[in-house]
Amino acid sequence: MRRFLVRVPSARMSGYGEAKRRRSSSRGRSAGRDEKRQKGKKDKKDKKHRDGERDDRSRRKRSRSRRDRGDISENEEPPALDKAPETGSEAVLGRKDSISALAAKKEDNKGAWRQELKKTHPAEVEGEDDGDQPDGIVEEENEEDVDKRLAESRMRREALIAKWVTKGEQPNGQGGSLETPDTPMEAGISDDEEDISEDKPPEGVEEKELDEESKQLKKDLQRFILQHKAEEGDSMFDETADEDAIRKASTTTAAAIDQTGASADDWDDQEGYYKAKIGEVMLGRYLVTEDICGKGVFSNVCKAKDKADDSAVAIKVMRCNDMMKKAAEKEIEILERLNKADKQNKRHVIRLHRYFMYRGHLCLVFECMWDNLRVALKKYTKDKGMSLQAVRAYTRQLLVALRHLHRCQIIHADIKPDNILISAGHNVVKICDLGSAMELTEVEPTPYLVSRFYRAPEICLAAKYSFPLDVFALGCTFFELFTGKILFPGKSNNDMLRLFMEVKGKLPNKLVKSGTETVWKQHFDQNMDFKYVDTSKATRKKVVRTITDLSAKKSISDMVLARVGPEKQKSTENDDQLYVKKAKQFADLLDKMIVMDPERRVSANDGLELPFVTESGLGSKPAGAAGAAAATKGGEATTPQQQKQASKPAKK
Repeated sequence: MRRFLVRVPSARMSGYGEAKRRRSSSRGRSAGRDEKRQKGKKDKKDKKHRDGERDDRSRRKRSRSRRDRGDISENEEPPALDKAPETGSEAVLGRKDSISALAAKKEDNKGAWRQELKKTHPAEVEGEDDGDQPDGIVEEENEEDVDKRLAESRMRREALIAKWVTKGEQPNGQGGSLETPDTPMEAGISDDEEDISEDKPPEGVEEKELDEESKQLKKDLQRFILQHKAEEGDSMFDETADEDAIRKASTTTAAAIDQTGASADDWDDQEGYYKAKIGEVMLGRYLVTEDICGKGVFSNVCKAKDKADDSAVAIKVMRCNDMMKKAAEKEIEILERLNKADKQNKRHVIRLHRYFMYRGHLCLVFECMWDNLRVALKKYTKDKGMSLQAVRAYTRQLLVALRHLHRCQIIHADIKPDNILISAGHNVVKICDLGSAMELTEVEPTPYLVSRFYRAPEICLAAKYSFPLDVFALGCTFFELFTGKILFPGKSNNDMLRLFMEVKGKLPNKLVKSGTETVWKQHFDQNMDFKYVDTSKATRKKVVRTITDLSAKKSISDMVLARVGPEKQKSTENDDQLYVKKAKQFADLLDKMIVMDPERRVSANDGLELPFVTESGLGSKPAGAAGAAAATKGGEATTPQQQKQASKPAKK
């Protein structure tokens, strides 16, 4: 039986109404506490605001006083770097030197965007002073802001240069004309002083008599160079990677080596290339600013700042290999000969400043240029070709450079847009990379000399060659600069010969048979018909097709005028007619430079006397009476300014 207990509430226990009153009273007390808490927060916020205003006033006062004293300057120069120690033995990357170098670099780059912007948009830079900042307040810029503005400045500069390169190419002459004077290398040196009409060997260049043993050693070295360049394409000064990613990765590595020291494994990669680090000071003098500017078969290139005079230089670091070191010594000998014969620096060949040994690598220090012409074509014209004005200016300079090489009895043997450097102002070009260059005594028939797209017919046939092979390669380069297209994009020597004959017609039998017999018989049968090695589309195997019709299918003139466009050719405007005239003169120059027979090919010196170079036009200004005479050579003056200049008597 279950029992149930019932509890009776006592008098002390509160009823329902009492509990409700307690809850309401407790809510009232908590509401009061919340009100006090909010009031306290507001008081603190007001106090902080008053303190902030007080700090702003004191900061303005301090800034104003500093400005009155002259401590703040808008054009404040970065602190000068300490002078570098004298060039001596091999230097080791030390902790103290590397940290100071990185700090100096950071200070130098802090205002670089403003200086660069002043060159392109001076009005914008002057207008920046009238900002919204109060008087006496100097806006502080962090690294992200500086990098952002520098990137914007570079984009504006690239847009301007793109317009500069392609100006005047629009239909009916839209975009205006472009003045591209033949810029001499030094101030005060006119074009008349170059004496381009004479083809005499430069003074100070003496040919040394070599014994048979020395000649054989040079030939062996040249064979080694050609063998390695045939296995791999050699293109120096190419853009190979994203600059920002490389800079960040290299700075991190340089900092680690700076703290822990480095071994030979850190200096070289598996193939013997030197791995330069941003912030590294080579030989205690050259502060590396860009570690990868190009890479070739024998070397890689980095850019640096010479602490002795704060100038920018390019350092070509040879691979750690005895034969490659000898190849570099040969290049040094050739460069010294060319520079010695060009004391005024007017012949448009890259200047070698000095060379030194560093951690087992032979390093060559060159003047620093902006980049090569292939990069300029891709970056500023999107492979559509430069304006005829720019091409004419570059044509004259490069013909002067090639004539200088040939006067010094040097064959370059690797001329192409990659091996032609352009200045930061984009008005000066120079031939570089003489690693394949040779003297006439080193010539040996080979079917693999010169990069394939710029290879002359005598090379493809393994015939004897000389200076004309450089003229042929330079003519192909000129065509590419104007049209943006490769003139002979052959996939093999056999394909190159087919493309030659499509433009210039059948090769002379004398030229074909002058080649090595085992080579030319691979391309021609006993009837001198061409044996074209093709690939079958069905089986994808190589098949030989005999071509009997070897007549020309297209001409240089047609390809050049196709770049000009039909609207300009039909136009009656004086500027358009002058443009078409200069384009035809350009085509005539190219025709003479790519003649199949090297004995009939125009020389660099004769090319300087052709109308495309001598006659003015397209914005060029002749220098004095001599320039006016050159402008009217071969015809009447084409503009009122030329007629007026030509009518003036020449000054004695």
